[in-house]
Amino acid sequence: MAPNKDPLEKVKQALDRVQEQNSTLKQQLEAGSALEAEYEKLVDKQSKTAVRYDKLLMRVGDKHSKAHRVAVDMGGGSAAQASTELINWGVRALGRWSKDGFFANNVDLLQGGPHFFLGLGLYILEMATRKDPADNNGELPSTTREVISEATKVFAQLGFNNVVRALRVRFADGKRQALDYDALLAEKQALEQKLKSLQPAQPERR
Repeated sequence: MAPNKDPLEKVKQALDRVQEQNSTLKQQLEAGSALEAEYEKLVDKQSKTAVRYDKLLMRVGDKHSKAHRVAVDMGGGSAAQASTELINWGVRALGRWSKDGFFANNVDLLQGGPHFFLGLGLYILEMATRKDPADNNGELPSTTREVISEATKVFAQLGFNNVVRALRVRFADGKRQALDYDALLAEKQALEQKLKSLQPAQPERR
């Protein structure tokens, strides 16, 4: 017949089982709390993302509104046109001062060449330094930067147009001068022939 177990031993085993159950329950509660905390963080992150997305949609809508586009286009175009006319006025004054010098002989090209290279360089610089909205928390370029970008683009286009027009005029003038030279040469030859025909024939010597 098996000996009876000590009552204290039974109580000890029961207490160990209770402690083990309590430990398991505690771990489950801690895991549930961690999951709840992670869920709250996820919900908060989603809420912030939704708010940023809504703000971005509003900013994009404002940037593409008719009033904004008119302001940027007119502001940039007016600034480019005014600066072009002001610089060209200075170039013409410099050409008059130079008389027969370099500026006087190239005043047509100087009213376009510097504008084209300066405007193109500033436009490329502005675009190169512009931050990508994806890397800038969705921030879009400011209105000032948009106006500057538009002004430099139009400034370069006006300069290029002036250079092409100056080259076209120079080519036409050169062609006209060549035609005038050929006409003068033909007229000279005709006069020489007429002069020879008017001269009396010299008697033969014996």
